[in-house]
Amino acid sequence: MVPPVGWNVLQTAQSHATGGPLCLTIPPHARVLVLAAHPDDEIIGSGGTAAHLCQNRRAVRTLIATAGEFLHVPDRQPVEVAELRRDDAIRAARVLGTPPPVFLGFKDGTLPESLTELSAAISSHIDEFRPDAIYAPWLLDAHTDHQALARALSLADVPAETEVWGYEVWASVPANRLVDVTRVWDRKERALAEHRVPASVFDTTGHLALNRWRSIHGFGGIGYVEAFLALHFSSYKELADDLRVDPQPA
Repeated sequence: MVPPVGWNVLQTAQSHATGGPLCLTIPPHARVLVLAAHPDDEIIGSGGTAAHLCQNRRAVRTLIATAGEFLHVPDRQPVEVAELRRDDAIRAARVLGTPPPVFLGFKDGTLPESLTELSAAISSHIDEFRPDAIYAPWLLDAHTDHQALARALSLADVPAETEVWGYEVWASVPANRLVDVTRVWDRKERALAEHRVPASVFDTTGHLALNRWRSIHGFGGIGYVEAFLALHFSSYKELADDLRVDPQPA
């Protein structure tokens, strides 16, 4: 019987041979910029991978574009929701083991009409932080703010060789990278639970079903896996232009 570690090696080799998604325990990145449209996206899409990276002394910076203030929460005004959701994200980062997120201050729901300003903010952080990879919602994730954030990234000043890893929140991605997050799964679950505001409106744990489903390919249905579409920025920009992802304001 093949031990788990050996099985992972065999699956990685198979993914190379068959052209399927590359299966990884931890990405090779030294400096990663994580982009999220709203508080909790950063946990749902790439929280386990970010936890792995920080455990292995890699540098991670998280940018959250909006405070998600227009989530409808009974008896709460948007300004209160914004404050609570920022607090949620700070607590979640502490549980996950990543640095506190940076909030860019854009209004929830306005990212499609803020592409120029959003792209400039992303460019500024890239110039200062110099990541070798950027994790962001993938270009066709089923939320207009997510699509807008992905589009803004494609318009940013990014070195051509920088890797962009598109993650999934509201729609599955045509994945070419799968990261086993089983060892940090408890941490990801607890971090998502810290996002108490959205959890008061709907069952956010439903998003985590994607991570179980992803384990079917390459991991024998065992554990939990985060999926990404990884491209060098030059190819990512070309894909964004081909898809013509220009989300309209709601």
